Amino acid sequence: MFRIRAIQNALAQHAPAAGPSRLDRNRTAVALVLAGVEADLHLCVIRRADRDGDPWSGDMALPGGRAAPEDASLQETAERETREEVGLVLTPAQRLGALPEISILLRGRDRLLFLAPFVYYLGPSLAPLTPNNEVGAVYWIPLAHLWDEHNATSLNLPTPDVSLWYPAIGYRQEVVWGITHRVLMLFSDVIGHPLPHLEAIPGLGH
Repeated sequence: MFRIRAIQNALAQHAPAAGPSRLDRNRTAVALVLAGVEADLHLCVIRRADRDGDPWSGDMALPGGRAAPEDASLQETAERETREEVGLVLTPAQRLGALPEISILLRGRDRLLFLAPFVYYLGPSLAPLTPNNEVGAVYWIPLAHLWDEHNATSLNLPTPDVSLWYPAIGYRQEVVWGITHRVLMLFSDVIGHPLPHLEAIPGLGH
């Protein structure tokens, strides 16, 4: 189902407009790092360490973070953060393309963040992963698992006024949801293999 050349061509057809000439702390970037043979591609996914003050504490995420003053571009941000967080060195030759930028409004804040996702393919081997202290765990998750309708689920986050349900994907004892799920949905739409929608799957739901 997943072919590297097809993914690269699809990303080229949906190439985002040129990014901002000036980076700031409202700009973030993540890397969708693929590896493995085409018949069994895997994606690098981290679980963020539990930290006070981190709005994504303990969440499943893609390697990435906020732009730093030394970054010349958001692509460099994604590559630097991936190297720091999981020890993977990404090169321009491994870059397949970029996805359109996503806007994020954090709960309780009136300022938007902008997230730029970049896609890489490392080759047929699953490279060793060495998480730093910002990462609680790191996984090579098979794409077949993420796209399996039996792993589609939802996450309930109660608030004082209403109980909110979010689409999610279960993996072991973890749940991929929120911003990471949004990025995966965007990636799946761009490459023409949409992720299963929970509401369309009989027998699943809350």
